[in-house]
Amino acid sequence: MPKFLLIRFSSIGDIVLTSPVIRCLKEQVPGAEVHFLTRSNFKMVLEHHPQIDKLWTSDGSLDDVAEALKMEKYDAVIDLHHNVRTLKLKRL
Repeated sequence: MPKFLLIRFSSIGDIVLTSPVIRCLKEQVPGAEVHFLTRSNFKMVLEHHPQIDKLWTSDGSLDDVAEALKMEKYDAVIDLHHNVRTLKLKRL
C-alpha cells in the first residue's frame, strides 16, 4: 500500500484548498494511505477529513515529529508549502 505525506503549515484557506490533492490521491492511487502534517493550531480544519488516514501536527520546530515521520517510511512526500522548514523535513 503506497503511503504519502502531505505538508501544509498555513493558512486556513490554503489548507482547505489542499482537499482536491487528498481526494485525487485516494481516487487515483489504489490503496493509498494519506497522512497530513500541519501546525497544531490548524488541526481543527483537517481532523475530521474522511480521506486523511493520519493527521500529524507540529508546534514550532519540526524536531518534535521528525523522528516519528522518518519511521513511517513514506513512498512520497508532497510539499504543498515549499519553504525552508519543509525542505529540511523532506531531506530527512
